[in-house]
Amino acid sequence: MVAPIVITILAYLHIISAMGWLGGAALFVSVVGPGLRSLSLTARLEFLSKIGPGATRFFIGSSTATIVFGLALLFSFPGASSATLTTGLAVGLIAYLDAILVAIPSLRKADHLAKEMLASGQAGGPPSPELAKALKRGGIGVATVVVLLVITLISMVTAGFPF
Repeated sequence: MVAPIVITILAYLHIISAMGWLGGAALFVSVVGPGLRSLSLTARLEFLSKIGPGATRFFIGSSTATIVFGLALLFSFPGASSATLTTGLAVGLIAYLDAILVAIPSLRKADHLAKEMLASGQAGGPPSPELAKALKRGGIGVATVVVLLVITLISMVTAGFPF
């Protein structure tokens, strides 16, 4: 049996990291993505090259922490399993894979392309089709993560805490 204080700490860490992950992803989908489209190409490239790397590190950290603390919390309760909890776990892991394999690599590529374009002086020309493709793929990946995380949240709340 795991001490109640350990369970409480794991629960708080899981919830706080999940809030960061879902909140950051929702902010990206609802504010940052649409805002980038309204900026000039130079401003967009500057934003991506300066803010993008930190944002992707934040997403990697918060998503990984959410999964690690969630699994630690789940394994703290050997008998804790229900259909909604299992669904939440499965959908959460799919959201994590989407973030790590689709959204984050696409956004990293966009950041890299933005830095290259700024360094080579291409900021005044037409936008790169490769940059547009990376941003679109990253945006779709993040939007999918948001939907999956909301489904996960609903499943976890429905399951309730097993303690």
